[in-house]
Amino acid sequence: MGDVPSPVGHALGGLIAGASCLGASGRGRGAGAFLTAAAVAAIAPDFDFLWGRHSMETHSVAAAVLAGLAVLAWTRDRRLALAVALAWASHVLFDWLGSDTTPPIGVMALWPFSSEFYFANAYVFEAITRRYWLDNFVTHNAWAVLKETLMLGPVAWAAWWLARRRTSSGRNGGRW
Repeated sequence: MGDVPSPVGHALGGLIAGASCLGASGRGRGAGAFLTAAAVAAIAPDFDFLWGRHSMETHSVAAAVLAGLAVLAWTRDRRLALAVALAWASHVLFDWLGSDTTPPIGVMALWPFSSEFYFANAYVFEAITRRYWLDNFVTHNAWAVLKETLMLGPVAWAAWWLARRRTSSGRNGGRW
């Protein structure tokens, strides 16, 4: 099969992390850029497909911390750095909870301290197939994305709604 979950599920995880960190640096017009950065950070670990080391170093807590530190060094925005680190870590968590079927199974979550692969056997997310020649390619992947959206979409919406309430309360004297 392949990666778990889809880029849609990972982006929703990034939006959840980003909205959870949204504050003064993400108010108003800047909120879109803030949340976009978090969504991109949540998808970024899969760029390791480009060099053939999927689920390895980029799928670790250390990589999440390094991504956050890079953003902090570049922007000096602590909230954005935290959002990026948490969004990246959500990718590691979601893949750990997924239905990985392509060896090596799991993620190298504790790299560089361990090169072991960790897998939860939880099967929360469906494996996305890249085998486009299979009869069920479209239906399987569409079903997997729909399940991710139904699971994570309401959580992402709730996190965004709470963040808006939290940031607007700072402008009206603390009243909701």
